[in-house]
Amino acid sequence: MDDLIGRTAVITGAASGIGFAIAEAFLAERMRVVISDVNESALAVAADRLHTLGGELASLSADVRSQEAVDRLATAAVDRFGALHIAVNNAGIVNGGKAWELSLDDWRAVLDINLWGVIHGVRSFVPRILSSGAEGHVVNTASLAAVSPVAGIAPYTVAKHGVLGLSDVLRLDLQAIGAPIGVSVVMPGRIRTGMNPLGTVDPAAVARNVVDAIRRDRHYVFTDDHSRTAVDHRLSEIMASRDEVIGHSDTSG
Repeated sequence: MDDLIGRTAVITGAASGIGFAIAEAFLAERMRVVISDVNESALAVAADRLHTLGGELASLSADVRSQEAVDRLATAAVDRFGALHIAVNNAGIVNGGKAWELSLDDWRAVLDINLWGVIHGVRSFVPRILSSGAEGHVVNTASLAAVSPVAGIAPYTVAKHGVLGLSDVLRLDLQAIGAPIGVSVVMPGRIRTGMNPLGTVDPAAVARNVVDAIRRDRHYVFTDDHSRTAVDHRLSEIMASRDEVIGHSDTSG
């Protein structure tokens, strides 16, 4: 998608951090932007800041744990700007603890937002992008935890692995019907946000990569070099394990 001018995008989890930075970047590209967040007061502050940049902006509070709330957000975007072209499923939280000690409520809190929130976004946003009849793109925010597990954050890691898998299948489903809609899964590392105040990379770096991913249809969007060795080791170990299969003879040719 070379020309982003005038395209309509909706971003969840946009009151701060990566979502806010993506909204800034989209407005700089002269896109029409709808920002959303569950925190109404933070969303109002974010909207005021973004309005100073100029451009066409709307905001609507929505809880991505609710399919009905995400449906209302998608409908509002189309009602306001006439069509929807780009969706950024970005809302997320994290908690910590040993996998076997975390309560079910701890597990559900993360999975409901980080995984089900993306599922709800796909179900609400993709049909509307398809109905526009134009090029489109879906951006799902995962994490390096999608490809390199981290001890102590099992629900987050599980959710982000799910986002990676969902993104891959969504891409294949859209390709199967010949839809001109790309799918990118973003895997940030130690980004400086409210969830990770000790991060070393500015969210603007993620936003620049997102814009580039939409333009060049990058499927997997790494935004920094953090954990490169761990990621490479994990992926190479998985591939090497294919040579360790016991008791199987390939007779396919």
